[in-house]
Amino acid sequence: MHPATYGGLPLGLADRLFNFLGHSRVVANIIERLFTFVDSPRERPWVAMGALGIFILFGAAWVNQAQVLPGVSVSETGLSDPIVDIVWDEDGDQALALVQDGPNMKLMVRANDGVWSALDCDCNPTAIGGTESQWVAGGEDGWFGVMWAGSTSITPRSLIWAESPPDIISLDGDMIQGWLIVENGPTRTVHTWSGLNVSNGTTYPIPSIVMDDIETVSGGALIIGHDSTGSNPALGEKSSEVLIDAAGGSGGSPQLFLLHRGAGSPFHTIISMDDSSFIAIVGGGDAIYGVTMERNVHRIAGSIGVSTIAIDDAGMLWFKGENGLSNMEIGDLEPSAITCPEGAPLDLTVAANSGGNIVMFSEDGSTRVTIDPSAQHSLLRSLSLLGDLLLVLTFVGFVGFGGHALLRKHDVL
Repeated sequence: MHPATYGGLPLGLADRLFNFLGHSRVVANIIERLFTFVDSPRERPWVAMGALGIFILFGAAWVNQAQVLPGVSVSETGLSDPIVDIVWDEDGDQALALVQDGPNMKLMVRANDGVWSALDCDCNPTAIGGTESQWVAGGEDGWFGVMWAGSTSITPRSLIWAESPPDIISLDGDMIQGWLIVENGPTRTVHTWSGLNVSNGTTYPIPSIVMDDIETVSGGALIIGHDSTGSNPALGEKSSEVLIDAAGGSGGSPQLFLLHRGAGSPFHTIISMDDSSFIAIVGGGDAIYGVTMERNVHRIAGSIGVSTIAIDDAGMLWFKGENGLSNMEIGDLEPSAITCPEGAPLDLTVAANSGGNIVMFSEDGSTRVTIDPSAQHSLLRSLSLLGDLLLVLTFVGFVGFGGHALLRKHDVL
């Protein structure tokens, strides 16, 4: 039989150690001197100052730790090229990505096990889009393909063009119907497709406005672009905000209406929304805007310098900007700056809602950061808030006891 232990020590040895500490005159003398020092009127101010210093250091460490976002995981993707765009399935397990491959782009598909593989399409892809169940892709010379979410192959479809097939710049929809921006020489036009039939195209009447991206929303589509005449040389060629509403259907040419035109960095993201006061959130380099069903555009406060943006199932905005990673509820006056755990990359981009989680990738595509928004209400978050409360109460206690001692010293009490 093994002898009984306490704290890793044999029980007999542990008893002798406790008896030594309890009856040792040296230990008792040290404890007595410590209490005498603390109780001394001359040393009491120094003790209080030391305790306050320890409190401040402890509080700063606690507050810093409380700012670290819970529910964050970091993983390697196995990719070695930047992700340009990505669409996910409903569960957030499988995805189709448009990946930069030198001067060209390629399609990559993610399986359930997280492994990425190249998707052979015999094409030069330029854009992807779609829903959680059906993905679409477009390419040069009018190439168009559809695939079911989670499939490992893509099916080309021969759309019927009025003229020679143009290059597809952006698209969104499913295999039944959707929207396209195409380019033929220097001209870009907007089309719809229904089955295999493509509508007549519509150019924007102001030649300096260039249409870059399109997204299906309730009642039509939204288009973001830039105005080449409003460029700021310090910001590059694309340095203006342009938002266009697209309406149409039944094979007719789409109608385009300008909703917003402003200076600054261009828009980069359109997020279609359901069950909200907005039908879409539009993110740009200078701000985030909400678009209502009536096509009114409202700037969302506190959203300056946004490089990528996503929205979770609860309507919380998550974005990476000049001040790092932040989140905010629509209607808040200021965003909340958050800190990812140590080891998470800082150069986050291509944010998306993936199965209820917010997923972002590093600029080189090699690292994935997954944020579980529900962890904001987890036990860990509650403990952090409890710690903040205890620090406040402790500080109030210090102030109260200090003030009481000061008043007694001056015979006020």
